[in-house]
Amino acid sequence: MWETTPIPRLNISSLKTSDGPAGVRGSRWTDGTHTTFIPCGISLAATFDPALVERIGGVLGAEAKSKGAHVLLAPTMNISRSPFGGRNFENFGEDPFLTGTIASSYIGGVQSKGASACMKHFVANDMETRRFNMEQTIDQRTLREIYLKPFQIALDANPLTAMTAYPKINGEHADTSRFLVHDILRNEWDYQGLVMSDWGGLNSTVDSIRATTDLEMPRPPLRYGRALAKAVKDGQASENEHIDPSVRRLLNLLDKFHCLDNVNGRGEQNGDRSSSHVDIAADEGESDTPEFRQTAREAASQGIVLLENRQNLLLLQPSNIKKLGIIGPNAKNPTLGGTGSAIVNPYYTTNPCDSINSDAKTINPDIEICYQRGIFTHLQPPLIGHCLTQPNSGSPGLQVDFFHGHEFIGDVVSTTYWQDSLVYFMSDGDVPETLRGGKYCYKATGLLRPSVTDTYNFSLSNTGKAKLFIDEQLLIDNTEWVEISGNFMNCGSVECFASLELEAGKTYHLRIDNAVVPPPTKPHDNTLFHKISGVRVGMLFQHDEETMFRDAVESARNADAVVLVVSHNNDTEREGSDRTSLSLPRRTDELVSEVCRVNSNVVVVTQSACAISMPWAYEAGAILHAWYLGQECGNAVSDVILGHVNPSGKLPVTFPRKIEDHGSHKWFPGDAANDKAEFGEGILVGYRWFDSEGLEPL
Repeated sequence: MWETTPIPRLNISSLKTSDGPAGVRGSRWTDGTHTTFIPCGISLAATFDPALVERIGGVLGAEAKSKGAHVLLAPTMNISRSPFGGRNFENFGEDPFLTGTIASSYIGGVQSKGASACMKHFVANDMETRRFNMEQTIDQRTLREIYLKPFQIALDANPLTAMTAYPKINGEHADTSRFLVHDILRNEWDYQGLVMSDWGGLNSTVDSIRATTDLEMPRPPLRYGRALAKAVKDGQASENEHIDPSVRRLLNLLDKFHCLDNVNGRGEQNGDRSSSHVDIAADEGESDTPEFRQTAREAASQGIVLLENRQNLLLLQPSNIKKLGIIGPNAKNPTLGGTGSAIVNPYYTTNPCDSINSDAKTINPDIEICYQRGIFTHLQPPLIGHCLTQPNSGSPGLQVDFFHGHEFIGDVVSTTYWQDSLVYFMSDGDVPETLRGGKYCYKATGLLRPSVTDTYNFSLSNTGKAKLFIDEQLLIDNTEWVEISGNFMNCGSVECFASLELEAGKTYHLRIDNAVVPPPTKPHDNTLFHKISGVRVGMLFQHDEETMFRDAVESARNADAVVLVVSHNNDTEREGSDRTSLSLPRRTDELVSEVCRVNSNVVVVTQSACAISMPWAYEAGAILHAWYLGQECGNAVSDVILGHVNPSGKLPVTFPRKIEDHGSHKWFPGDAANDKAEFGEGILVGYRWFDSEGLEPL
């Protein structure tokens, strides 16, 4: 999945890649080796500090080596064209110069530690709607000045690799476009590095190799390999003109990492332990150092943007506060980053409530701090979390046992373990080798011990044909689904729901049976994602949300000051789907307005990677926009609110008063039914549109 195919006959070992832009995940998709979870791309851009971003890149480069990865699949350098872009959290904003400048520093930092960065996605991979199939029409001036420019700027950092985009640009998929890859990237800009496809995104054998797209990812090759050899034999591609240059570029990259002098599969050069050496055969390691923690914390705090500070409410002084209210669903459960390629398993996490509590009581031990959640904002019930443990070890999560066939009988072929109620096999390469390419199924089992006696809502989303059991009783049967959702890279079912009363402290046996079959609808122009297999189980007890809401407002009324933390969630902004509204989810705006109505000293902390509406903007005492800040989220927010750090971040995207004011509104996401999108705003992306039209942003 993440490594190229080794060739022992020629002493060539594998080249290992790893996601992603917010940390180095390693080989596992959703619960990989622990790693440093940095702020998301848009937060890094908000620092406007290339030197700081270069230091963050250095952290990632060191983490890549500890994970045995040669290539970090980052940075993401696409333009935040619309506030609705589902993957905006990976981008560096709406301005091509800022994007290219920040990307250059990121790349330089990664590669200073002996790893390779990968600039992606070349080019115009700016929306998730029908991303494998969408044909985007972009005039040449706009293409060059807005969407290509960041990549041109980033070449100053000499990125060793690049990745092509999924969509079509002016009639051609990026990987098949000789104009984009060969004529512009290689000939005009003299790029000598390796160009790989995005995962499952090589769209042609002949056109792609003629475009000089060198490497199909992931393995095994479906459109290169034997198909490419046949194309050469049939005279459709030239070995000298097309194959050899791509082979040279791949060999050059392999040579940089000593993969051409293979010893026992480890890619070691005798006596050479240079900075570019990594050992992919070793276990993935961890690099949790005080220096990396401090760098992540500094980057997180420096990206926070002060949007409003009426009557100098900030900075809060705990010595002058008797009772501080901390309110909001994200005060204890902040959104730390986006989903999809940006998922990582952090060494630790911090949240605003705990960090502010600790810091404030250090200053004033007598301060009273009251927390109220107020509302739930999830679109999907959250994963089960700490209430779920593996049956034999007691470790968090699920045990997954594999079987041949679809009947769940016979000997267990293999067993894997997952840290929560999400099982996610990205491709055949993530399942036992003896099952690949054939029929198989698996049982995911765990012990469920709820902490509260109540009626619980369960949800199940899955690929394949899945059933959820509690104590051997069938709770949800989702074997005959047909409607696709955004889960599992747009290959999973919509969620099915059921309710069950559970008793606190009692142990229940939870099991999910899943027979692995392709989804009802295959992503037309992708060779990988229909092979994804997974199950997601959510669980939440039936709260009295009206009482929660009233308790939060009453807590605010009785406090001297309030910190209110609200946010998008991972099911609002995520890879695979775009947003449809500027509003924060569910009753968020109502909660903010009510809290501000009863208390004039409210600091509203918002989290999103995109523009959001703020109908309460003139009611709040202060507003901080905190993006997605990674593992140091809580500490960074506390540092700013309590005055340890100046909130010096700047907005890399424009916040419109209403979506109709935004230049992309008429054109985004386009005609999804017919896979057509016109970039009709041209070069007037983001703030340029507002300047041209004389519009005031929020």
